[in-house]
Amino acid sequence: MKAGYFKTLIAPLANPVFRALWIATVFSNVGTLMHSVGAAWLMTSMTTSPLLVGLVPACIFLPTFFAGILGGVLADMVERRRILIVTQTAMMIGAATLGLITVTGHISPATLLWLTLCLGFFSALNLPAWQSQIQEMVSPGQIAAAVSLNSMSFNSARSIGPAIGGLLVAAKGPAVVFFLNAASFLGTVFVLAAWKRPPFQRQQKEVLKTLREGFDFAFFSPIMRAPLLRVSAFAFAASAIWAVLPLLARETLKTGPLGYGFLLGAFGLGSIITGGLVPGMRHRWHPDRIAAPAILLLSLSFICLGTIHRFPVALCALFTGGLAWVAVLIQFNVAVQVSVPAAMRGRALSFYLVFFQGSMGLGSAWNGWIATHVGISHALVFAGIILLLGLPLIVWFPLPRSSSTEDVLAAPPLPTVED
Repeated sequence: MKAGYFKTLIAPLANPVFRALWIATVFSNVGTLMHSVGAAWLMTSMTTSPLLVGLVPACIFLPTFFAGILGGVLADMVERRRILIVTQTAMMIGAATLGLITVTGHISPATLLWLTLCLGFFSALNLPAWQSQIQEMVSPGQIAAAVSLNSMSFNSARSIGPAIGGLLVAAKGPAVVFFLNAASFLGTVFVLAAWKRPPFQRQQKEVLKTLREGFDFAFFSPIMRAPLLRVSAFAFAASAIWAVLPLLARETLKTGPLGYGFLLGAFGLGSIITGGLVPGMRHRWHPDRIAAPAILLLSLSFICLGTIHRFPVALCALFTGGLAWVAVLIQFNVAVQVSVPAAMRGRALSFYLVFFQGSMGLGSAWNGWIATHVGISHALVFAGIILLLGLPLIVWFPLPRSSSTEDVLAAPPLPTVED
């Protein structure tokens, strides 16, 4: 990574609030990823049904359909810091409750799914406020770098959290990772409570009017059309990795929870590398010049996972998939972040998250159903083909470059590269 790229990437960390929250989020994300390993492996220990296993990630993502829009309205009408404190505390209580039920031996597939659904509900309320508050902490020219740093925070956790979670699940059982996840929310809540943000300018509008404005903007604004349609198609197919990977690890690759953790860690490691490079890449190339080869690469990694059943090959395929995953998603996220008016940002991001996470939830359930009927390997190959079939959307619905704002300000001058 060139010195200019690195300087651009870390610029948001000069803000003390962003820096403190980013560090706290790293620990919280480690807890979340440990929790995901514990929940997925706990379900595979209770059932071998691919559909039930696929419903675990579906229960995380599907609540966005019902709570995501509400979260966006609240993010534009209520102080975002308060929303974040409430939702983070609720997720802490939910994780601790799951730990208690598991350690007392009263856990069942239905209980696990219901509690995962509750965690997904509060996560859906949390996300629009979380995404919206980025621009309260950094300058407009640092938005792409801030989004990349947040992505790297999650993917840093993804590279180590699953491995730690797999080790703990193998040694102590899943309950311990649920309790550790609950504890990991404490740092984030503390930083948010200590944040002395500027006075909140409450919008004097009715909830229904605010909601209607959000619907009109999301469905009729050309700004939102490309990122919403494309993130939906991408997430529906790409969710296959989360839906069937636990069973691929256990049933096909014949590995334990530690091996499953290493598989997820390989994906996270690839994501970290791409996250650090994206701000500089966006300065040199149009977002679709980054997204197109990344989608192709992710498709090939899925097909490789579905056809070559060897653990080292799976590690390499998931590492490659992690490289591609973040390269695509950052393009969609930044396209929304830099294009919408400030007063509409919470609602716009909530619709983006609804389309993304809702498609992930539906895709997880769909891919679990496909794996039930045609097998895990065929489901992965089929998902890879669907990703390829979605490539024409790049031509029909291109992303904006935003060269007049974010891309010009987000990186230092670089040698001219012919497109």
